[in-house]
Amino acid sequence: MGSFFTRVRSGVVFRLPRHIPVAYKLGAIISLLLVGSMALVGAVILEQQRALLRTQMDAFGHSTVMQLAESSKELVLADDGLALEALIVNLVGSGAVLGAAVQDRSGRVLARSGRVPAGTQAVAPGADAAVYREAIRFREMTLGTAVVTLSQAGERRAVAATLRTILFTTLAVSLLGGAAAFALGRHLSRPLHRLVDATRAIGAGAYHHRLPEARRDELGHLMRAFNHMARGLQEKSQVEGALSRYVSDGVAREILNNLDRLGLGGRQVEASVVFADMAGFTRLAETLPPDQVAGLLNTYFTHVSHIARHYRGSIDKFMGDGVMLVFGVTEDDPDHRFHAIASGVMLQSLVARLNRSRQAAGEPPVQFRVGVNSGPMLAGNMGAEDRLQYTVVGDAVNLAARLMAAAGPGEVLAPRELCRHADVRHRVRAQAHRDIPVRGKAEPVPTCCVADLAPSCRQAMEARLTRLLGEGTAA
Repeated sequence: MGSFFTRVRSGVVFRLPRHIPVAYKLGAIISLLLVGSMALVGAVILEQQRALLRTQMDAFGHSTVMQLAESSKELVLADDGLALEALIVNLVGSGAVLGAAVQDRSGRVLARSGRVPAGTQAVAPGADAAVYREAIRFREMTLGTAVVTLSQAGERRAVAATLRTILFTTLAVSLLGGAAAFALGRHLSRPLHRLVDATRAIGAGAYHHRLPEARRDELGHLMRAFNHMARGLQEKSQVEGALSRYVSDGVAREILNNLDRLGLGGRQVEASVVFADMAGFTRLAETLPPDQVAGLLNTYFTHVSHIARHYRGSIDKFMGDGVMLVFGVTEDDPDHRFHAIASGVMLQSLVARLNRSRQAAGEPPVQFRVGVNSGPMLAGNMGAEDRLQYTVVGDAVNLAARLMAAAGPGEVLAPRELCRHADVRHRVRAQAHRDIPVRGKAEPVPTCCVADLAPSCRQAMEARLTRLLGEGTAA
């Protein structure tokens, strides 16, 4: 019957079903329709039976009393009481006649037998007898009245038997109809249950789930439509999965959600950007085989991807030995400034840990330079009509790239204004750095070097680094 929920009313706890199967509903509805139909038909039949029996009794009663009146008029004229008694006794002894009587014009009983009401009094309502009266006439003269009382027990027995037959038939038809309706409901609801289970599987991400399409009715059409939808979702999931390996998850979602608006252009956003590249990469590439260089870049860029995801950012692009991260672009992030700086600090901490392992293994250390900036920038599809790239551009982006180029190995440089921002200054440990001249700007840009995070933030970062290095590329 499914799960239940509880309703409390006047201190009494009721447990009502949340879900009633279609088979039960269909069986109950058809049973109620059958009961109602049989009850209506039974009432009509019963009323017709009662009317027919009443008509037959009335006809028999009128015929009997008229026969008594006709047979007794000569005896009344002759005042032959003994013959009248014999006539009435013979009549009462036949079938449904409970009593009979002959009265003179004054109402005096000349002869009687059995159950007869006194005088002109009728049998009480609801009694099991009916009284019929007929005047005894000779030519134009009324001699008296003939009275006959008939039993209604036979009518009642016939009506009761008919009622029992109707009730038994109604019960039998209702049970058989309800059972047939329940079986039909189970048969019809089975594909619906499969459809519900398949829908839940699709909702859980199991896009490979399919329904059998053997039916040739509306449910079969529904199953085929569901399978078509599931195939479409599976293909979209596969495309999104493949696309997310080339662009960030946020960019992949935005592209797939706006397939009808793929074109050049963008929107103005307030976001942060991080540039990082490997210092001394050219020298390192000259001393190592190409496959080792590729493996080294893949290892570090995989760690960078996890760091960006941890701080709600995404990889915008890889640039040889460098990488560009964006924060607050593909998803709203009011804390994008701190997240961008923290990702740079976390990257330098991770590199320091890996260098200890590399030096212990006799391998050369690796150093990264990091530049961070925040501000207004244009985010959207850039490039040519036939070759698009979702990225960010603007003066804030260019400054971050200049800061990376000016940073030394192991440093994280950011504008001094960013380090003093209310969302950042209490959560980082930064020192004033030199002013850096930037081409296109009249004044040098004051910078700061971010050495570490505040203790509370540092503890969470170290815990994440430990998990990251322990899980490797699967972190």
